[in-house]
Amino acid sequence: MPYGSLQVWTEEWDGVPVIGAEGEIDLGTVDQFRQTTRDVVGQHPKSLIFDLRKVSYIDSTGLGVLVAARRKLASTPEGVVILSGQPSVLQSLRITGLDRIFKVMEDPSALCPLRV
Repeated sequence: MPYGSLQVWTEEWDGVPVIGAEGEIDLGTVDQFRQTTRDVVGQHPKSLIFDLRKVSYIDSTGLGVLVAARRKLASTPEGVVILSGQPSVLQSLRITGLDRIFKVMEDPSALCPLRV
């Protein structure tokens, strides 16, 4: 994936919508991520998974998209799950305290045993 680019997609795991991304989520790339999230959240799912395992960097604009989705969908951390093992993403979540308001996981098989 070229520096400064982002790919975003949606899929469904066991009936739960998943927003996946690969690349960097920052001011220059956040629009597609934001619009995809709005589209999925607009369907009012009971829960949502962000698959950020292939995201190498996320800045405050990307974190803002995550927070907005959680505010609209759920009041509990389990309502919006973030999958990532990327050190920079985990550090951004930790530094901002968002790791305490989201359920953050590295292994998707804990959510959906058939996913790897």
